[in-house]
Amino acid sequence: MADPELQQRIGAAVRRERLRAGWSAAELARRAGISKGNVSQLESGTGNPTVETLWALSDALGLPFSSLVDP
Repeated sequence: MADPELQQRIGAAVRRERLRAGWSAAELARRAGISKGNVSQLESGTGNPTVETLWALSDALGLPFSSLVDP
């Protein structure tokens, strides 16, 4: 993913939904089966997530995949 705007949008969505769930970054990482560092990078807009990572995050948060990538 080379689009910085998309990276920022995904990061903001992940953070918003994580906070809405009342979870720490570590808790979301545990539930999604990814590293805490990966969650932190995504939320800061510097991560380059795979489809599998985004799917794991949306599943852990109980959201449709599209909610993390749609504007």
